[in-house]
Amino acid sequence: MGIRLGLDARKLTDYGIGTYLRHLLAGLAERSDIELTLVVRSGHEQRAQLLAPEARIVSTSAAGYTLAEHIAVPASLWGEKLDLVHVPHYVVPALLTHPIVVTVHDMIQLFYPPARRRMLALLYVRTMLRTAIRRARRVITVSRAARTDLVQLLGTDPGLLSVVLNGVDPELAERPPREDLEELRSLHALRPPLILVVGNDKPHKNVEMVLRAFHLAVRHHRIPGQLVMVGGPALGSRLAERARRLGLGDRVRLLGRVPRHDLACLYHLSSVLLHVALYEGFGLPVLEAMRAELPVVTSNLGAMRELGEGAARLVNPLDVYEVAAALEKVLVDDPLRQRMVAAGRRKADKLPWEATVEATVAIYRQALA
Repeated sequence: MGIRLGLDARKLTDYGIGTYLRHLLAGLAERSDIELTLVVRSGHEQRAQLLAPEARIVSTSAAGYTLAEHIAVPASLWGEKLDLVHVPHYVVPALLTHPIVVTVHDMIQLFYPPARRRMLALLYVRTMLRTAIRRARRVITVSRAARTDLVQLLGTDPGLLSVVLNGVDPELAERPPREDLEELRSLHALRPPLILVVGNDKPHKNVEMVLRAFHLAVRHHRIPGQLVMVGGPALGSRLAERARRLGLGDRVRLLGRVPRHDLACLYHLSSVLLHVALYEGFGLPVLEAMRAELPVVTSNLGAMRELGEGAARLVNPLDVYEVAAALEKVLVDDPLRQRMVAAGRRKADKLPWEATVEATVAIYRQALA
């Protein structure tokens, strides 16, 4: 039986959820049993059409986390003959009347709410999460850690929850052309060995600890090379000033947001990925690095432990000495690096996006049963 599916694709260009959406959408578009209708942000229609040429596309200019989206998104789907709507985020528009499946990637905003209007933000997140869970026929989470959080923090019925792990892009295993690597290295004045950090500069990403650990590794372990941070702080940021005061100078390269191809090149140019966040719903950079055969040092917490166990070097993300020592160990111990690369490759092989899409469609059918 075919499913007429509406998919809220307004976060198509975001980092984490955007990666999830792009691969889910591309996989669903190839299936003959799914008839797609996409809700996208105004201006993103062509991008969505390239991923799903046969999909019907409707757009809205309503901003996220506003009252307007609770009206505009249902209005854009008004009259559409849909069996189910998949909302890949915890904000489910209030006036949406179709049967719903929700993906809750994490609860970062409960642990690390915005500093401004903290209590109001916490109330909003809790209300939206509880409402989404109450209204959904099925709730997808992307790790066992995220599932545990939903049960323990919100009292969610475990029977409502399904864990569907994210996949990883197989193309990351292919080394980019040498000229692309050299061009990027020259553009950013990169000097190997490179310690790569992928993520924004929000508190849970723990970037201050990353800088302190690198400083300690340089001063006490005499490690060579540079710390390269992507997706977060850039030149002129508070972290850049902190690096300057520590005397690290051009040993720290803050690249900000980079194109996807450049990120793939950086995975292959680097010697280790350092991902010592305090909380993640999944931790996609860890899996992407493994796919690119890059050794990983990551936190011994939650979803990062799930992904890293048996393949990554797990550390206490609050212990600067442990993080610095792990960096030095992975950089200099070649047999260890080879074992980590092989184990990471095996783990990545088990998590293709095709499996994510297949499991998600199975949940759609459960929701409609």
